[in-house]
Amino acid sequence: MPIPGIVASGISKSKIATGSFYSIATVTAAGGETSLTFSSIPSTYKSLQIRGIFKGTTTAAQWVQFNGDGSAPNYNYHFLSGDGTTAAAGGATNNYIRIGQNLLKPIATSTYGAVILDIVDYASTTKYKTTRGFFGSDINAAGSYGVDLESGLWLSTAAITSVQILTSGGFYSSGTTFALYGIN
Repeated sequence: MPIPGIVASGISKSKIATGSFYSIATVTAAGGETSLTFSSIPSTYKSLQIRGIFKGTTTAAQWVQFNGDGSAPNYNYHFLSGDGTTAAAGGATNNYIRIGQNLLKPIATSTYGAVILDIVDYASTTKYKTTRGFFGSDINAAGSYGVDLESGLWLSTAAITSVQILTSGGFYSSGTTFALYGIN
């Protein structure tokens, strides 16, 4: 019996065009930073995607803010997270969009967490901006959340020209790297 997704992928014009991801910029922590920023983002793409590996010096969350807007209550987010034993869900209105809870916890020296964050219609000037993200890190079943699925909303119709990734406490460790891609 054919698998529907595979059959559907064979339909003409349903394939993602090669070259639809374009590298815009990469930021890497030297160690000790509390935030990393992508600035001067061009408005020539349909959406943005941030991919990264991260590690921190203390148990902390990661957040994003757009265009230097740190005002509350301009952001909303929802999450579903788990650590293999416990699950949690919730949401909040705040001055940021959360992109992972307790994922910066110090872990083995060679281990980093991973993040993929999509920012939909970032260049639109007629609608609010939405995000969706997947995050995880090996926390050795220490009781903190190891996997997060999150969505966010920025209550602004301004085109996004900069993205700041911040920690809620502690610092990024050396080697933490985020890459920004434009998607057409």
